[in-house]
Amino acid sequence: MKVLVQLFSNNILIAAIISNIVAQLLKVGIYYLSERKWDWSLFVSSGGNPSSHTSTVTTLTILLGAKYGFDSPLFAIAFVFSAVVIVDALSVRQEVGKHSKAMNEIFFDTFLGKRLRESIDIETFKELIGHSGPEVFLGFLVGLGIAILDIIFFLK
Repeated sequence: MKVLVQLFSNNILIAAIISNIVAQLLKVGIYYLSERKWDWSLFVSSGGNPSSHTSTVTTLTILLGAKYGFDSPLFAIAFVFSAVVIVDALSVRQEVGKHSKAMNEIFFDTFLGKRLRESIDIETFKELIGHSGPEVFLGFLVGLGIAILDIIFFLK
């Protein structure tokens, strides 16, 4: 019980989770604005605009720095962790998405791929995995905004 009370009173954790939720909701809203239809599956998807991973780690890192000092070990750990997450979103996960797209084209758009699918069951590979630079930047701005609001209204 004590652990639950501590978790629910951890302002920095709650702000980071809110940052993630806001970014995920923005994915749905941005998609609606561009396509004029709702796709609520984007709320639980990785990839897309904005980067919820970037938003979450940005909020976490800024709030740890604001509360414990930008020279604290907690900020240093969060900063390095955030850098790894953001670089991963921009490079590794984006490359995986490109590979998934190419494999889907091979298995679903070519004669040999169609013949292969007749003999074995091949599922579609998930293509929306990584992020472009603007998607990561917007995620950073969302995370920064949530952190600033938290500092103004809640950080003690």
